[in-house]
Amino acid sequence: MIESERRCPSCGALVSHDAEWCGQCLMTLRPAPAELEPDPEAREEPAAPRASAPTREGEPSWTCPACEAGNPMSADRCTVCGTSFAQLFAEPKPQVQIQPSRALAWSLLLPGLGHWKAGRAFEGIARMVLFGWTFGTVIVIGVARSGQGGLGPVAPLFGLFLLASIGLYATSAIDARRIASGEEPFVSSRLLLWVSVGLVLLSTVLATLLTITASRGG
Repeated sequence: MIESERRCPSCGALVSHDAEWCGQCLMTLRPAPAELEPDPEAREEPAAPRASAPTREGEPSWTCPACEAGNPMSADRCTVCGTSFAQLFAEPKPQVQIQPSRALAWSLLLPGLGHWKAGRAFEGIARMVLFGWTFGTVIVIGVARSGQGGLGPVAPLFGLFLLASIGLYATSAIDARRIASGEEPFVSSRLLLWVSVGLVLLSTVLATLLTITASRGG
């Protein structure tokens, strides 16, 4: 006797008689389990950051690891908070633990070291390079003009880099302590980038003006 064909009640695709899921729409083909009364003494287990069981409507879903909201399997991002589906399989990054006072001390030794010790290596390197450039320029100008009776026309450029190095030194120490304390820094990486760009442009303008003034004076 030839068995009658079996089709998915959702999309109508042909399925085998012992199939538990539809291969086309992922609709469950299992009989709906009887709902049980919740046990008031049962302890609820926290939701695991992985694909959850089928929903009551029979559609497979996954649980967001950030907000624990249920999402259909077809969604590549959480419909509530926007967390990517790939975060289900991401390994947690180890958090660097350092006392705020030690992060402050490292940053006072050299701007950027406190960020490095607090787990912000990239931002720490950026601050080290920026401080080396600004403070190094101050030293070069000071040494070059030491035997010429003052700073002369390069005084604005000297003042610009001196203020930039002092500001970077102070804010780096404060932000290193805030990061180690779990707080948001006053100067973010994006703001630091824009400050660096502005400093480059302003120093270029000043250097150009000094060159034009020196050529006219000659």
